[in-house]
Amino acid sequence: MRFAVALMMGLGLPMVMPAAPAHADVLCSEFMGMDEGAKMGAVQEAAAAGNAVAQISPKDAVALAIAMCRVRGGETVLQVLNSKA
Repeated sequence: MRFAVALMMGLGLPMVMPAAPAHADVLCSEFMGMDEGAKMGAVQEAAAAGNAVAQISPKDAVALAIAMCRVRGGETVLQVLNSKA
């Protein structure tokens, strides 16, 4: 495998890289288009940033973020999870 990667890089052939990890500061409009794994990654990052809901129940935090992002499309995931209203 290493040889194949080295050969491709040596020849200058483009390689498909995995998608960038989700960030808690992604806009809700982008968050809504992510797959479930990426949404969970964004919520886990919010938990690392100190969001209590995300720390207690990441699955519920994803559901909450989805519901709130439907209403607040211009905010980030972290903003909607930290909002009080």
